[in-house]
Amino acid sequence: MSAVGCDEFERADFLDIAMNRQALPLFGDTNGPRPDAIIANPPYNCHEVNYIRDRKAQLIEHFGKSSALNMYALFVRAIIDFAPSGCLIGLVTHDSFLTATGHQDLREYIIKNCAIRNLHLCPTNLFLDQGADVRTCLLVLEKTGEQRDTVLVSNRPQTIAEFQRILRERQFESCNLSKILLLNPRDGSEFTIGVPNDVRALFDGRRLSDIAPCITGISTGDDKKYIREAESAEFQVPFYKNPASRRFFAAPDGYLCTNFQEIGRKVPNFMIRNKSLILQGGIACSSMGVKFGATIRPENTACGVNPNIIIEHDDKWWLLSFLNSRLCLYLTRGIIIRANMITAGYASRIPTPEFDSATKETLALLGQEGFAAAKGGASVDLIKSRIDDAVETSLGLPREVRELLASFERDPIRLS
Repeated sequence: MSAVGCDEFERADFLDIAMNRQALPLFGDTNGPRPDAIIANPPYNCHEVNYIRDRKAQLIEHFGKSSALNMYALFVRAIIDFAPSGCLIGLVTHDSFLTATGHQDLREYIIKNCAIRNLHLCPTNLFLDQGADVRTCLLVLEKTGEQRDTVLVSNRPQTIAEFQRILRERQFESCNLSKILLLNPRDGSEFTIGVPNDVRALFDGRRLSDIAPCITGISTGDDKKYIREAESAEFQVPFYKNPASRRFFAAPDGYLCTNFQEIGRKVPNFMIRNKSLILQGGIACSSMGVKFGATIRPENTACGVNPNIIIEHDDKWWLLSFLNSRLCLYLTRGIIIRANMITAGYASRIPTPEFDSATKETLALLGQEGFAAAKGGASVDLIKSRIDDAVETSLGLPREVRELLASFERDPIRLS
């Protein structure tokens, strides 16, 4: 690179070069100048593209399984591999790698090979005028095996103007790396930005899976064929697919074919997971949608691939209330997985505080009230507010944390 611009440009497949870097150096010949900095905006794909599909085995061999999930992850890994020691790497990239389970290896690769200097979550509409409705981050790395003492971070603002002000005025928080990573063995080195210490501390305690099994259920492969809206002799099993925003009580999404277990034995893509638990009742949680919520799922009903907690004793009522609290919404959408798809694996990791007996009794009564109100078609907003107050008061959360939870609940799409 010259002082006025690029004096050499190689038109080629960067990933192919990265996989054969000994044969074709990226920057001139092997004895030429080495880059001081690499700045990139890696390409992103929301579904597997032909490039990855056609070269999957080769890409996994060179860059690891988690990198081959997406083009941007491949580029991030390849850029780190290419960068010489001491090189700065500036990336504007999709931020799903920060929390998604599939990208755990990539996170650990970054941590092992680079010092993280800056991590800033961008507003969700930053590239909307270019037709890109995607969550992104600014990531600045230094290729080195030693971590810095601190990382400069900023949480996701709601507007572009606010983001510009944060960058211009350098309104960053200086954090130790251990304070922005989930390092509990149950977690996967997820990056957490802007999370209060009072909330982070909950990850050191009990999780949802410690209370009851959190499972996924049936994937029919063809819902139109195996599920009907109305009950009949051939379709008798109430089926709960995804409660989404329906909290406390929800009618079934349809009726599964009565002989579903026989079909599961004969049809390869009709998959029944957790067969011994599938008809037991409990709590069904949302898997897709803006807000995480939960509803009672009665016994002798079946569930889809959304998270389902198998619990039929009295604990289900206080747990129902907690799962519908704004704290739980923040724990799931603001920390565990900053996206709108939550599987049973993510839900099983939700920190679930050990409330005192009085709080559990209060939450249980509120859960029953919420169920009755929702079943009768009444609003549950007031009940929901009482649940939030009971949860947050019991945990002693300070005013600023409660305000953060309230703000996040008002706009989880822009703030997650």
